[in-house]
Amino acid sequence: MMKVIVCGALGRMGGTVAEEVARESDLTLFGAIEAPDHPGLGTSLHDIEVTSDLEKVLPHGDVVVDFTNPESALSHILWSAKAGKPAVVGTTGLTEDQVQDARKAAEKIPLLLSPNMSAGVNLLFRVIEDVTRALPDFDVEIVEIHHNQKKDSPSGTAARIADVVERMKPAVQRLHGRQGFLGPRKQEELGIHSLRGGDVVGEHTVIFAGEGERFELTHKAHSRRTFARGTIRAIRFVVDKEPGLYSMADVLGLR
Repeated sequence: MMKVIVCGALGRMGGTVAEEVARESDLTLFGAIEAPDHPGLGTSLHDIEVTSDLEKVLPHGDVVVDFTNPESALSHILWSAKAGKPAVVGTTGLTEDQVQDARKAAEKIPLLLSPNMSAGVNLLFRVIEDVTRALPDFDVEIVEIHHNQKKDSPSGTAARIADVVERMKPAVQRLHGRQGFLGPRKQEELGIHSLRGGDVVGEHTVIFAGEGERFELTHKAHSRRTFARGTIRAIRFVVDKEPGLYSMADVLGLR
């Protein structure tokens, strides 16, 4: 029985992951971690007391899962590395410096870092790479929409899509939205547009626009369980791996 510690256990994603863990016959929810000032501390989640003391729970768990915020996520990664415990992190919005610190931690533990745990989205990354390579002269625009409580913009998934496009077209420059009299679109622009509203779980569209035709790729997430199921796969993947930085592409065999 694999003992899973979920950080951000009372959040939207963390709570869904905790519920999925509790359903699995080979996994058990061993720790439920929340921020020190969270009003839910001391309550019970699937018969586990919610606490803010990851350091105390870590020695007896098998794997750490994090859906919190960038600062907390990095702290949890460092604690996991110190304890020698594998970690799966789906938190988005990490800065380049935070990612570099995570990479150093991955020298000690298997660390799976992914802005999106969905199998479909990670397949989308691969397809975008192929399409960008095949249509080098097409304009590329990224549009994403999420619920009105999402804190970071653009989404981590949109940022990863931009990374994929940039690998294929190194000259592009990201432009976050447009306003005012900007003149004609520059060929090297990579437009990124973030929409927020209602309870949208997540939708990403990549538009390839050329002369006389337009090619669009869209992924729509209908439920957070999509991401939670991917997280379960990531947990099973990472727990017996050698130290290193992994992604959902490794889990899905897309490398």
